[in-house]
Parts: sequence; structure tokens; C-alpha cells
Amino acid sequence: MEHEHVDHGQDVRRVVLHDLDVVTSTQDEAARRLAAGEAAPFAVLAREQTAGRGRLGRRFASPAGVGVALTVSLRTTLPMEGRTWIPLAAGLAVIDVLAAPPARIVPVGPGGGGAVGLKWPNDIHTVDGRKLGGILVEGRGLDHVMVGIGLNLTGPVRDIDGDEVPQAAWLYGPGSVTGRSMTGPQAESARRGLAADLAWAVQREVGILESAGGDARASGTHQRYTVTCLTLGRAVRVEPLGEPSAQEAHSCLRGTARRIDSSGRLVLRTSAGTDLPVDVGDVRHGPRDDR
Repeated sequence: MEHEHVDHGQDVRRVVLHDLDVVTSTQDEAARRLAAGEAAPFAVLAREQTAGRGRLGRRFASPAGVGVALTVSLRTTLPMEGRTWIPLAAGLAVIDVLAAPPARIVPVGPGGGGAVGLKWPNDIHTVDGRKLGGILVEGRGLDHVMVGIGLNLTGPVRDIDGDEVPQAAWLYGPGSVTGRSMTGPQAESARRGLAADLAWAVQREVGILESAGGDARASGTHQRYTVTCLTLGRAVRVEPLGEPSAQEAHSCLRGTARRIDSSGRLVLRTSAGTDLPVDVGDVRHGPRDDR
């Protein structure tokens, strides 16, 4: 089944949404279609993933109908230095979609409050620290990117072994962020509608960056991300990637998350009073430090 969603802004673009039943992962399916010559932009939505891929190489399964599993494939004119902002801009796209009907979840704002925000670089979290979704961005060749988005539609959320995932959040049903229930055709309609809106919103956010030549400050992306970032102002621990000792205390970076720099890096203020930019890592939130 395929649906189309149109951006009705000044730059009107049409996205084919491939709505599939079962895939290994939407990222794999999008990569296959690009390799076969399908023209971007297009999006792949799946009811079920048997081998989903997340950040840091993590694998997971997505049972049928319990979440939004989506990959948006785009052709981009962004310079390489501007592409570091694509994951963060995609996070903003998700927040904007969640703030609109039918979810209507209030995002974190400049005055505080709100129910959801972004954990650097691109996880969607509730203000009480539960994970609602995540994003994985991968490049393909010189001018294509694949933006993978996963959102928990219903709960409780379970891992690949069937165990309940602690500190997970979901959109609908008992214990959900919205407090509203959706079942059957209504839930399926919500899943497809969210996917179509997300595909459009990701295009829009990347287009905003492109219009400013990849300059996140000039485009307003930097300021908007800073406002909704739940990591800033917190004591954090950053665990390195790809190291056997990553869980050991001596291999972690610690500090207070002070700001996001012009490249989208998280800048930590260490106990020695120096600022340390972080490119990648698995961030663990501690208490806020608003000094």
C-alpha cells in the first residue's frame, strides 16, 4: 500500500510513503530502494520490524502495530559540515508533529513546563526522563540521507526478548503521555497519519537548514533546538562508543551540559572549569545544575 503526502508550503514537494507490513528494518528497506534507483524523497513505514537498527548499533524488534517505524529518504544539498545538524533538526520535526493534533503534547519551551523535549542529540524524552522515541540518521553516497524515526505508539514497551523496557513512554493507552486510548482502526489511522506528518516535517526542517547553507544559527535551528533540549543545564555522563570499557567509570566523560555549539556538539563544563565539546556518545542525565 502506498500513500502520498504533500508539503503545501512555498516549496511544494511530494513524498511517496511506502506502507509495508513486515521488514527487517525501515533503514534497510530504504537503502535497498535507493540502491535500486528509486528517486528521493520517499518514506518507508512498516507495521513490524524484525531487526530494527538504532543508534550505537543497537538492534531491536518492533511488534506489529505498537509503534511508528519510519525512514525518510532525502536528497540534500547541505555541505558536509552542515549535515551534523540533520539528526538534531529531525528531532525538532518530531517535536513539532507531536505538538499538533492528534497527539497535542506540549513541548518544553523557553519558560519551562511542557511534557516532551529532546535528549541530545536526538532522542525524544518526557520531562521525567522516559524515552518516547529515537532517531537514526545515515548517509548514502554524497547527496542522500536516510532519517529513521521510531516512536512508541502504545505500551508497555517490550524489548526483543519480550521483557518490559523500564523508563519507556508511549503515546496512547493506559499510562501514556497523552492519557488517551486508541485501538483498532483509530490507532492504525493515527500511525499512518503521524508517519505522513513526520515525513513532511523532516523535509521541512532539512529544507530550512539548506536555505541557510547549513548554518544552524542563521536558519534558527540552533535556537529552537536549544529551547527544547532537556540535556542542557544537567550534570551528565557521556559513555564512549565502541569501547569494551565504556561502562567503566574511568572511560566516561562527566560534566555539566552547558550549550550546543555551531556544529551541533554538546559542550560540557568539566570539574576543572574547562569546556569540552562532545561529538558522539551515549548521554546519561543526572540532576539539573542551573548555576
